[in-house]
Amino acid sequence: MLAVEKQNNYLVVYNDNIKDLEDNNITFIFPIKEYSVGFPDTYNLDDVIPNSFILINRILDDKGIEKLKKDLKNFNKNIIGICFTDLGIINLIKNLGLKLIYMQNHNTTNYKSVNYYLNYVDSLIVSTDITREEIIKILDNTNKKLVVPYFMLVDVLYSRRNLLTNYTQEFNLKYKNMMELKESNSNTDFLAVENEYGTVIYPKKFIDYRSIKHNNILFYYINPLGLSKNELKDILNGKKFLNSNLGFLETPTYYDLKEVPK
Repeated sequence: MLAVEKQNNYLVVYNDNIKDLEDNNITFIFPIKEYSVGFPDTYNLDDVIPNSFILINRILDDKGIEKLKKDLKNFNKNIIGICFTDLGIINLIKNLGLKLIYMQNHNTTNYKSVNYYLNYVDSLIVSTDITREEIIKILDNTNKKLVVPYFMLVDVLYSRRNLLTNYTQEFNLKYKNMMELKESNSNTDFLAVENEYGTVIYPKKFIDYRSIKHNNILFYYINPLGLSKNELKDILNGKKFLNSNLGFLETPTYYDLKEVPK
């Protein structure tokens, strides 16, 4: 089992806004160039600071798999593990001695599925699609410590297409790899992030799961995309953050299906 000795164990996605942040309770994840989507700042393997994880969250094609094999042969010794979404990663690194955290948010909604994945990985993130009661039930019934969402934007769409490139070209706008968008029908604000491997879209409303406490938590996961360093410090210090909600903690995602009248 992956051992962590810190009192509060925050697993935080690294970006340029927080690069000078010092907190002994934080373990960083570095999104790696060529292998990550949804982050405006990505890094080379040699950029990783000691005792950090790397993030590989795009689905790899044959070319990507072969390149990753080569890159990991001489991986940076600062790396202690990989956070990933493509299950093929498990076989690629099984002999490297790295820790594995499965980060496919929408696949970990019950403890039976979670325990199955835990046969192959050191830990995984619990889904944001379920209620507080369901999260606690998973934590009560798994045999390894888990990663729990703490404060983050949750992606609602990943497309392999370069949506921002197409959008700016169509409307003759200046291109940026991260742009704010508004959906007029629902009056919802979104944040879109693009690189050559696709586009990820997030609603601009943070989910706040800071109230979840349990002795089977390995890390509290934070994606600080959209936050300043001072805002992140405030969140870690328990201050209220206005642009946030409880996600599905108190709202089940299932609905009663009714027969449509003939």
